[in-house]
This record gives sequence, structure tokens and C-alpha cells, in this order.
Amino acid sequence: MVRRRPGEPDYRLAARATARTGAPGPGTAVAAAGVWLVLAPSVMEYSEPDVVVHDGVLGAVITIVAITGAAAPRAAAWASGATALLGLWGAVSPFTLDHGSTRPVVVNEVVVGAVVTVLSLTGVAVAVERSCARRAARARPSRCERRRARSHRYVDEEVR
Repeated sequence: MVRRRPGEPDYRLAARATARTGAPGPGTAVAAAGVWLVLAPSVMEYSEPDVVVHDGVLGAVITIVAITGAAAPRAAAWASGATALLGLWGAVSPFTLDHGSTRPVVVNEVVVGAVVTVLSLTGVAVAVERSCARRAARARPSRCERRRARSHRYVDEEVR
């Protein structure tokens, strides 16, 4: 539980609470989607070897970057941004590279790419919110806030 400091405004208390107890980012779900891309060629029995290599490499890179972002909180923003770009490429690649002649292969790549992109953009939003909350929690009170705190202190002493 985060305790209120004397004279602390509500938004600072909320920022400190969010910075400490923020929800974990979606890095594990993105890593799971990357693992699925690695395993999909053998599970779905792809017939084209270039699609197998493409999905294997893309899935491995997504998994590594997502695990790095989940393990290192300072790297979460760039890792989520990188996986969002990789997911976007995964969704568009069946049409630009003209591979995956079978419909299930194309649907799999588009769906997994869209899921990775959406989850990664959510991770970017979480990372930005956390960094803003940390900055607000560390920020020095403004002159007006310090003056208001002093005046409340004097009022409280006069009442006693």
C-alpha cells in the first residue's frame, strides 16, 4: 500500500502507486505468438521452404525481442516498438513476398502479425505511462504547491 505523504496532492500519490504496482506489459503474450510462428510450419505442414524459413526467423526474432523487453523494464518501450514493427511486417509479408499460396498459411501469418502488433502497441502505451508516472513521482513540487503546503501547516497549527 502506498501511503500519502504530508501535503502530497492526489495526482502525485496516484503516480507513485502506478509506478510501483503497474500491470506487467504484454511481453509474454507476444513471445508466445513468436514461438507459435516458429512452430507453425511443422504444425500446419507448410509446403514451401521459403515460408518455413521466413516464419522461423521472424518468430525467433519476435520471441527474443519480447523476452528482452519483459526481462529488462528499461528496455520495454523500445522492445515493444520493435515487436510492433515486426508484427506489422508479419501481417503484410504474405502479400509483399507473394508466398504462402495456401489460404491457412496466409491467414495464420496475418492473424499472428496483427495480434503481435496490437499487443506490442499496448506494451508501448504501458511503458510510456510507467515512465511518465515515475517522472511525476520524482518531480519536485511547484512553488505554488510548496506555498499551499506551508499555509495549510500554519492553519493546522493555529487550530490546535
